[in-house]
Amino acid sequence: MFDFNLFQEIWQTITRNKTRSLITAFGVAWGMFMFVILLGIGKGFETGLSQNVGDVATNSMFIFADRTSKPYKGFNPGRSWELSNEDITLLKSEIPEIKNISGILFTGFNKKTTYKERSGEFFVKGEDENYNKIEGRKVLYGRVINYWDVQEKRKVCVIGDQVYDQLFDPGTDPVGKSISVGGIYYAIIGVVKPSGHVNIGGDGGSTITIPSTTAQQLYNHGNTLDMIAIEVGPKTKIQSIEKRVESILKVKYKIAPDDEKAVGSFNIQEVFLMFHYLFVGINILIWIVGIGTLLAGVIGISNIMLVSVKERTHEIGIKRALGAKPKSITTQIMLESLTLTFIAGFVGLFIGLLVLVGMESVIPPSEGFANPTISFTMTLITILVIIIAGLLSGILPAMNSIKIKPIDAIRDE
Repeated sequence: MFDFNLFQEIWQTITRNKTRSLITAFGVAWGMFMFVILLGIGKGFETGLSQNVGDVATNSMFIFADRTSKPYKGFNPGRSWELSNEDITLLKSEIPEIKNISGILFTGFNKKTTYKERSGEFFVKGEDENYNKIEGRKVLYGRVINYWDVQEKRKVCVIGDQVYDQLFDPGTDPVGKSISVGGIYYAIIGVVKPSGHVNIGGDGGSTITIPSTTAQQLYNHGNTLDMIAIEVGPKTKIQSIEKRVESILKVKYKIAPDDEKAVGSFNIQEVFLMFHYLFVGINILIWIVGIGTLLAGVIGISNIMLVSVKERTHEIGIKRALGAKPKSITTQIMLESLTLTFIAGFVGLFIGLLVLVGMESVIPPSEGFANPTISFTMTLITILVIIIAGLLSGILPAMNSIKIKPIDAIRDE
């Protein structure tokens, strides 16, 4: 049951020396303020990176052919080789852990593209129906390339949002309209926008995508591919699949097993893990600095409570003489410490949240920083930290208070 008299007595004790209480409370408020700001800034960098990556599958990799660096089975070093459509079937059959696999063909930069009186120069590449599952672009109009587009080698295309902005008026649905790309006409089936800033083979917003088989036929590439994208299941480590892919391709194309340069690869999962560990380290540092700053304020409150207990020797001794139990004395001291710490900490928390809201409205989102804020769960954790800090700051003063004996009150008198 709430004891109003006890609370009134606690508040009177806190406000007895306003200057001393305010100076001590400022240390706790400043510590909590810095803690919240550091958490928000750390979250801002993490959110900025996540937005920069977008919806690219984290457990994916990209394989490409490079020149051999070692002689093998009668072949000299420096030999060129090329990936092909058959490699997709081979890898899919040999490695069941593969979830999605897609072939990519780069047909060239700066292809002049026209629609009526408008024109521009854009990058053109070929993809199959599985690639969008790996890169995860947002569809603004129509659809992406499907299975039948690839099988029937249709002359269709998907354009990036920047291509759309240059060739069409805002709000115009371009699906079904034809554009000339390098003198070849394609029917637009969709408009996509990259979900992030990770670009494989060029900026997705300024890219025109056609079926990979269409690109092979129209640009005389036979059945060759420039790159193969692979995504595995969430429980599979892409590093183990990467070695198996390299081994399978080296056997097929008669490449030395110890040739480290012939089969090139780019592991997205390694990049994600690198950034993950980076932010784990940053968060640990933030907690160390934040808790350290808050601890300095807590020590100040503990010291001020020790002084308060010493000044109240007469008062506490009288209470003990009148039969007050040690528990009631320590409870009051602990509550005084908790109240002062909680009020100061909550003020610091509130001001910190206001500053983060201001930063979010003033600082525009960028590739490396966006939405500097803390979650509701983290807010509750910070409140819990304040309560724990308040209890810790009152332990030593409470222990000193029960050492005071009634005879001390007489001496003090």
